[in-house]
Amino acid sequence: MNHNLGIVFIHGAGLNCSIWNETIQEINIPSLAIDFSKIKTDVKAVGSVSFDDYVYSTINQIKTWDKDHFILVTHSIGACVGLKVAGHFKKELKGFVAVGSVIPKYGNSFISSLPFPQKLLMPVILKLFGTKPPRKSIESELCNDLTAEQTLKIVNDFTPESKALYTTKIYFNLPDTQRLYIKLKNDKSMPVSFQDQMAENLKSDRVITLDSGHLPMMSKPKQLASILLDFLFNRG
Repeated sequence: MNHNLGIVFIHGAGLNCSIWNETIQEINIPSLAIDFSKIKTDVKAVGSVSFDDYVYSTINQIKTWDKDHFILVTHSIGACVGLKVAGHFKKELKGFVAVGSVIPKYGNSFISSLPFPQKLLMPVILKLFGTKPPRKSIESELCNDLTAEQTLKIVNDFTPESKALYTTKIYFNLPDTQRLYIKLKNDKSMPVSFQDQMAENLKSDRVITLDSGHLPMMSKPKQLASILLDFLFNRG
């Protein structure tokens, strides 16, 4: 095994790096779960965080890591950050994995990538209610196949994101590397047909379907770990 090869994980909106804990334990190889807590210090400050703040926070955390090569695993809106980050590590990046992720086309934003009518409703929702959904929405859309204990943790830990994460147009240059899209069959926040389109946007070499809700790293850590290890060591 190449001990200088690892995995970098980027979580989705409102979540934190701890969602990957069980999957990382199953993988048992060098892993870095990106932490955005330093740029999201409080509800007032988060409004001033730019999209580039997310990107450069990720880049800096990777640069202080001791791995020469890695694959990038992104989840949900985290892929928007990951697409930009990937361009800064052309030599180091050995694969890109999108787990139930939104993959904008070049020059589009997260919101503009959503299906109709969500792309019209989301700006209104952000303006009226901000980036933290009601508790019931978090439970039904993100936690439909989690345990009661896991659901409580997601709800209690959920924090607002900067609106810039949703609205910034993304111009990226994804390196020529192996790409995998993991489609989540029971995701209540992203229809399967929409995920199919996102896999096309990524120009995935492979698409694997996982019988999971939006958070497979918590509900199906062993299955997700198996998929990631297979990708890591059998990239062709």
